[in-house]
Amino acid sequence: MYYFLDLTGYACPIPLLTTKKAMTDLKKGDSLEVVLNQQSSLTDFELLAKEQGWLCEIQAVENRMIFAIP
Repeated sequence: MYYFLDLTGYACPIPLLTTKKAMTDLKKGDSLEVVLNQQSSLTDFELLAKEQGWLCEIQAVENRMIFAIP
């Protein structure tokens, strides 16, 4: 299943915490797309994905991220 979070109206750490919570609710094969604003650190999201073992595709030009459960 595909999920989408538009977090452009929030400053860190809210987007990071919201994304982490949403990811814990996903099942194998699900994906989550997250849209951020310029205030959010893409590096923090990359680190979170690595720590949790999530696949992460980042399109920094548009500040879009796609996370997937392997």
